Amino acid sequence: MRRAMILLPPLAAVGALVLALGASGPARGDGGLGALITPEAREAIERGTRFLLRTQNADGSWTSDAGKKINETYRPFEGGVRVPHVGVTALASLALLAGGHLPGRGPKGEALDRAVDFLLAQVQPSGYVSAHHTRMYSHAFATLALAEVYGVSRREDVRKKLQKAVELTVKAQNATGGWRYVPLTNDSDLSVTVCQVVALRAARNVGMKVPQATIDRALRYVIESAITTEDRSRGSPGAFWYQPQDQTYNRDSFSLCAAGLTTLFQAGLYDDRSMREHIRQHGIDKPVPPSIHRSVRYMDEQYQVVWNGNPGAEHYFYYYGNYYAMQAMYQIGASRPELWRAWYSRVRDDLLTTQRTGRPEAGAPPESWWVSNVDDTHAFATAVALLLLQFPLDHLPIHQR
Repeated sequence: MRRAMILLPPLAAVGALVLALGASGPARGDGGLGALITPEAREAIERGTRFLLRTQNADGSWTSDAGKKINETYRPFEGGVRVPHVGVTALASLALLAGGHLPGRGPKGEALDRAVDFLLAQVQPSGYVSAHHTRMYSHAFATLALAEVYGVSRREDVRKKLQKAVELTVKAQNATGGWRYVPLTNDSDLSVTVCQVVALRAARNVGMKVPQATIDRALRYVIESAITTEDRSRGSPGAFWYQPQDQTYNRDSFSLCAAGLTTLFQAGLYDDRSMREHIRQHGIDKPVPPSIHRSVRYMDEQYQVVWNGNPGAEHYFYYYGNYYAMQAMYQIGASRPELWRAWYSRVRDDLLTTQRTGRPEAGAPPESWWVSNVDDTHAFATAVALLLLQFPLDHLPIHQR
């Protein structure tokens, strides 16, 4: 396939593009998707996929540390160092599905089958998908993976466990409308909330029962998280708060902005007009509604900070943030394909520079990607990098327009 010579527009050009956003919803058209995956990107995808297949455990899982985020670091739980990991296994499964590989078909399909069996075995009687004390992030990724697998396999055992996982997610939503690291807590944050909404949308797409009230409460939470004021001392317009109810330790970030936009889109609000109408119909106290073009501008400004700055390209913030930024920009690309092509091309080219180099002192194999502050198994970063690079293939229903 010929290489598409697509350059990221300067900020002024990006700003000119995003000013027109908000008037229309998604439209059909691939926007030249096939050409976005260059020969170099295709080779990188093949190498990364080989790495995942080679490092899968006999029980179908992938290994990583199970722990929790402490500011910009990651601390494993006791007994959580290099364990079969629910969330990473789910992401690796999604990466295989995103490449067009189906359960039961060929070596990659067999790897998927083993991964699904591992995830099913971790579904507790309550519906919580957890092992080695993994938390709601992993539960959501596992729910999402099971939903996507059920959509292509219609396995009855997957359906039953998936519905239980969905019911746990619905029950775990708290009074704020969001979710937190563990079920049934009083507080919540946007980062965990987006994972649950995406998983619920995928489950609903394949026929699982998801109450509309759950989605409406989540939407209220996200809309209230949007920073729409011009007072930059209280956050950047277009960004989203981490916890809208707690201004003491609050913050905005590239990742949170991507999470906010993706949640709105997955809940069906694709443009500024539909958001204004939703706010009016549901009586949400938001005099200035969220603005898609401001959020895109904020993400564009912050991308390079995350890539080159602190924490940088080899931190899980880069991978987690871009996982949702790519979803948001792909949806926006339905009406503004130039913006989508520029975004994907930038992320693609940056990822190609980090796959081969890695960190020699960490022993990073050339097929993988690596994050500096989780562990040295490379499975998490490789799975997310593959998801990002394979977006133009449009195989995952949850990502489709």
